[in-house]
Amino acid sequence: MQNSQASATPRRVLVVDDSRAIQAIIRRILETGEADELQVQCASSGAEALAQVDSFRPDLVLSDWHMPGVSGIEMLQTLRQMGHADIALGFVTTETASDCLTQARRNGAAFVLNKPFQDHELRAAVSQCLRPAMATPTADSSSPRVAALDSASQLQQLLFTHLGTRSFVLSKRHCEGVFVEQTPQMVVLYSSAGRKGAYALGLLDASASCLIGGMAAGNSPDEIRMMISKAQPGPGHFEHVQRFMLAVAGLLHKRSPADVPAFSAAKMAVQPFDKVAALIANNNGRSDFELGLSGLGEGRMSFFIL
Repeated sequence: MQNSQASATPRRVLVVDDSRAIQAIIRRILETGEADELQVQCASSGAEALAQVDSFRPDLVLSDWHMPGVSGIEMLQTLRQMGHADIALGFVTTETASDCLTQARRNGAAFVLNKPFQDHELRAAVSQCLRPAMATPTADSSSPRVAALDSASQLQQLLFTHLGTRSFVLSKRHCEGVFVEQTPQMVVLYSSAGRKGAYALGLLDASASCLIGGMAAGNSPDEIRMMISKAQPGPGHFEHVQRFMLAVAGLLHKRSPADVPAFSAAKMAVQPFDKVAALIANNNGRSDFELGLSGLGEGRMSFFIL
């Protein structure tokens, strides 16, 4: 990744992990990739990382969750309290507890990547975080982005129809990077008459799939909580969620009066799709939502016009 001819200032990544071996692995992956040049620095604790922030001025922090002294989530909270809202932070950790993942999202974490991970997974997550700053402006880059779904209230009504209850909260989120990044996740492609290739993309994390599928199937709260803890929707849930996502096609934004968005394909992916990050980076509109059911937890949904 070293390129003396590069005209752009190298993006800076701070790797924070109490394991020197993990630091070395992450540094190697980042420095041997084919993306733009990166400047990588390491810290062995949250406190050490915070001490380096003002001098190194990282664009992205990759942090473990469990570290002696200042933990990863405490470091993220401190960064925001220090006014560093512009520094993205992604977790690279063995932590998989749903309450910790919710805490990470609420504090603005860019992503959570679980160990052990594949080289391409880390590179894709880092590239997605840094791409907005590295992208070259295009002729129409000043054009306002549209929402992928024309009506959040109609999505809410659609959920009520499929879940048979109004005891849920649907919150709209404003995101620039990947919102649904955890696997397993449901990946849905939409087509449109007269257009080649995919027209739109829908992503649901495992929690959202369990909530929608479990409620639609009439499962008990304990059964749904068990499925969420395992990040694994139960038998038959895929069909319930697929029917919901099929209905979402009617709410997708039409780029032209001739567009007729339609459900094309769906897959429950246990590993990240290599092409998803590229599709998201070049989207023509997006909408992100958080679905919460009292006492059951929260799930995330993202939709993109391609």
